[in-house]
Amino acid sequence: KKAVELLADKLTALGCPKVTVTDLARDDMAEAVEDAFRYDKLLLAAATYNAGVFPCMEHFLLHLKGKNYQKRRVGILENGTWAPMAAKTMKGILEGMKELQICDTVVTIKSALKEEDRPGMEKLAEELLAK
Repeated sequence: KKAVELLADKLTALGCPKVTVTDLARDDMAEAVEDAFRYDKLLLAAATYNAGVFPCMEHFLLHLKGKNYQKRRVGILENGTWAPMAAKTMKGILEGMKELQICDTVVTIKSALKEEDRPGMEKLAEELLAK
């Protein structure tokens, strides 16, 4: 949660006019899907779960795929303690969608946000907002 809040603040500081944060485990999935189509950039942040991605995120991505999500820039942040796999799983689902630009920078946080994670997060924010 702290990593997402930090990235949201960084995106705002870099001039992103609107930043919406959704907790897929607690918030309305329909609104999250609507927001994904409303904006031209999407940042996905998820934990590794059973050598894949947290089920709420997988469900969300499959909704997007089923609704022909396309032509957007997507950033990825993953969390995992021993063997982070969320990013790989998310990329696999995203690669089946048309004309998505997936940021080269993928941030991996091991358990908790650390000071050494911040430069990668700043780079991801900058790449996500690049024209």
